[in-house]
Amino acid sequence: MINAASRLRAGYMLALLMLLLNLSVPWLGSGWVSRAESRLDWQRHVITESELTLSALKDGETGQRGFVISGRDDFLAPLFQGYVDVDQRLKFFHAEFADDPQLAPMVAQLQILVQQQREYFQSVIELRRREGISAVTDRIAAGEGKRLMDGLRRQLGEISGVLEHRAGGFQAAVEQRERVLSMAVTLIALLDVLILLMLFFFTFRIIRETQQSERHLQEITERLSREVQISQLRNREISLLSLMAQALHSTSDQAECRDIIARFATQLFPHKQGSLFLYHPSRDVLEKAISWGDWSSDRDLFRPDACWALRRGQSHLMQQAAQDLICPHQHDHPQLEQGYLCVPLMAQGEPIGLLSLESPDRHGCELAEAFAEQLSLGIANLSLRETLRQQSVIDALTGLHNRRFLDETLRRELLRATRKDGSVAVAMLDVDHFKRFNDSYGHEAGDLVLRQVALEMKSHVRASDLVCRFGGEEFALVLPEIAFDDAVARCEALRLAVSRLQVRYGGKPLGAITISLGLAFFPQHGREGEALLQLADGALYRAKNQGRNRLCIHTEQGSASGQDGRQSRVDESAV
Repeated sequence: MINAASRLRAGYMLALLMLLLNLSVPWLGSGWVSRAESRLDWQRHVITESELTLSALKDGETGQRGFVISGRDDFLAPLFQGYVDVDQRLKFFHAEFADDPQLAPMVAQLQILVQQQREYFQSVIELRRREGISAVTDRIAAGEGKRLMDGLRRQLGEISGVLEHRAGGFQAAVEQRERVLSMAVTLIALLDVLILLMLFFFTFRIIRETQQSERHLQEITERLSREVQISQLRNREISLLSLMAQALHSTSDQAECRDIIARFATQLFPHKQGSLFLYHPSRDVLEKAISWGDWSSDRDLFRPDACWALRRGQSHLMQQAAQDLICPHQHDHPQLEQGYLCVPLMAQGEPIGLLSLESPDRHGCELAEAFAEQLSLGIANLSLRETLRQQSVIDALTGLHNRRFLDETLRRELLRATRKDGSVAVAMLDVDHFKRFNDSYGHEAGDLVLRQVALEMKSHVRASDLVCRFGGEEFALVLPEIAFDDAVARCEALRLAVSRLQVRYGGKPLGAITISLGLAFFPQHGREGEALLQLADGALYRAKNQGRNRLCIHTEQGSASGQDGRQSRVDESAV
């Protein structure tokens, strides 16, 4: 395109130059030929003057002869007129050929001959007048006049020959210049035609290349537009993936996590059906967690070996049902012919779930894998946070909540009771003679005792009650919204149930297990959680000091029985 444009510009410059040549060559050539023709015309004029000189000499000779014959003076008029004409032409010849090395001597010789002829004529005329015709006849018969006239003719003939020769050269020059001019005009015309053809060629070539460039530019523009749209779509997808990742990292609830995934899945795959399966805690089956679009025909539950993606540990794309492998869990899907993609969700090298998507294209596969990667991270992080949260508030040995959870929950329950003007019972309990189990049977036996006591405590409390391991062999109970007598009865029932436990370790019975309890109430005994725990703990110590295997209730005067203030009796089976 650039070379063609440069050539076109050069062609137009050449066309402009040719236009100047078309104007200047004929004008300059005609002047050049005209100058040669002017020299030729002048040469012919000089030849004519030479011929007129000869004619004037002849006229003079004729006049002289007529005077000699007739003796009349009027016959001398042509002679004198011839003298005038010859003198004028001689002056012309002298002026014209003064610097001519060839003709100047000839003109000088002609002047001499003319002068000799005039002297001869003058002598003949005087002789005629003086002696008559007879004397003149003898003089003329001597042939001097003829000799002079022949010399003049010869001299003028030589001058005319030189002039004719030069005229021939001028004629040849004119003809040559005319031929050169004609050839130049013809050549210029051919060049004009050639340049016009060249201009037409490059013009149409540029037009064709311009059209091609426009089409190419249009294609580039359309491709850029498509790429911009794709880029905008990719940016939107990246933004949605980023927002989803932030949301997943910010949630701590499984239901909220599933709602987040469903919302972003419908935005990332608006025209595709899909579903998400997660491993059951037993790790033997996968359960449907969420689905979007018309994906209801999927199995809600299937084994891991029913999916090729989980078997191979990588994405599995099924495009042609007649050729590709079909996952068993997709066999009954009504839109199986459209194809599907299964992407395993991996965390720490282990599968945690499966993403199924309807017939994605190449980019859809990449997006689905990126989506699955974000889901894997989010779900794994949520599970990890749940595990850490459980570990932070659950005692690993007994499965009960720990002291940290007790502090948070007790504070919340006391605030709720304050708003509702309710009551809360706080009990502290301890396994009696626990060191005996560790010393006699080992720490594993002691751990077994603690777990059995924890199980018995869970079975004797309401769903709204809180059972915590306070530390060592000491436990805490928080009973919200309970009456005084009900709390005492529940604690007594728990004490009796523990005393009836029969725990065996290593095939041997561990003996009787008893507990001591201390009880305090909100708001009668205190309004702060720490204070209530201390009061209940103080009542517990009094129970131990009074013989263990009993319940003591905090009072302003000291420990009392559950109802009438007398010392709580010890169960008959207590040791």
